[in-house]
Amino acid sequence: MDISRYRVFIFDVNGVLFLSNEGNARALAAAFTADEAVQQRIVDLYAVMSGLDRGTKIRRVQEEVIGRPFQEGEFELRWERFKELSRDSMLMAPLGRGCREVLEHLGRAGKVRAALSNTPPAQLAEVLKRRGLDTLLDIVRGGGDWPKTQSLARMLDECGLSAADCLFLADGRGDLAAARGSGVDFAGINEVADEFEGATDILGRWPDLGAWGAEQLGIRISS
Repeated sequence: MDISRYRVFIFDVNGVLFLSNEGNARALAAAFTADEAVQQRIVDLYAVMSGLDRGTKIRRVQEEVIGRPFQEGEFELRWERFKELSRDSMLMAPLGRGCREVLEHLGRAGKVRAALSNTPPAQLAEVLKRRGLDTLLDIVRGGGDWPKTQSLARMLDECGLSAADCLFLADGRGDLAAARGSGVDFAGINEVADEFEGATDILGRWPDLGAWGAEQLGIRISS
């Protein structure tokens, strides 16, 4: 990978900057039910929905686990409860290994550092600030009830970024689909070896940002 060709590095948040996927899965489950058996089914479903927007995740849980249509106002109730619980999850989750070192290194190198997430914008901004990452990012874009494909395309357009200058580092196939949709190069950051199985158009897979930073940027990762 020729790092010098990229001017903009785009980072997924949950699963890459924060190790919050498990916590968010439990948060989504708790937003639906207190029944532990049903919660586990939701957690298991969450594991195969990486990179999907929140609205899609909530609708899939309703359809595939709850098994009935939403009643009036029920979607909004699940949305707000999940937002509240996932906020706590993101505040408590450990940072991804190498997160700070990679962001600081890229900043010193004059690169543009962007965070792209399905987390609602206000919540994302609050969590990044409270975790001390806001000053290490130049662009922050949250999401909502729309696919990350649309979020990435909007960010490129509104920030005047060329896809050829960008590298997207993320942990799920939904993220890969977004990169493909905008013609952005993609690096997989996921310890699960088969997450991108069969994908021939990614630049590689690393278990965490620390491994990627050590190999591609030549930086020393403290832990």
